[in-house]
Amino acid sequence: MKKIIIAFVLITHSLLAYAGQPLSKNLITSFFTTMEQMDALETKYPKEFKRLDEFSIAERSDMIRYIRSSKAYPDISATLSENGFSSVEEFMDVSERFMGSMYSVQMSRMPKNAGMNLDNMDKMMEANIKEMKQNGAPKEVISDMENQLQQMKKQKKEMRLAMNSASKDDIQFVNDNLTWLMSIMPDKEHVE
Repeated sequence: MKKIIIAFVLITHSLLAYAGQPLSKNLITSFFTTMEQMDALETKYPKEFKRLDEFSIAERSDMIRYIRSSKAYPDISATLSENGFSSVEEFMDVSERFMGSMYSVQMSRMPKNAGMNLDNMDKMMEANIKEMKQNGAPKEVISDMENQLQQMKKQKKEMRLAMNSASKDDIQFVNDNLTWLMSIMPDKEHVE
């Protein structure tokens, strides 16, 4: 019985640690401050940060391994620590949850009758491509649109993964604080 209780405590503790702290104004302020400081690091380590853009949310563990093995890691780790993040994993968790919550709130606020949702957007583009092919549009234009469609599908997958990482409490926090969040968001979107 004692082993079962110890196992339960360990599992519960690890799940709570993974869940991280709830989104709050202080946490989001620290997040944006960290992002601004990461921009400064990007000028110091352009190759390392350019490589980070190649990872998707689904490749989180690969991205973390890459960050930890890069020559930028000591500076990244120091930046995270000075802003209250205990690890790359914690920072990425906050990033995914925040962006997932933003996507969820934005999607919920789209007019229902506009027909715009994640699935309809690429279906509309597929229909446009089909129509352009039937009407003899230049191959370069069609190829460009097909590339855009593939990018859109990839972004849709990333959005869904991020949205799945957001809890109801995260989404409620963003919904309740959207005006404030929009006022403090950097001009350049940093997180994907």
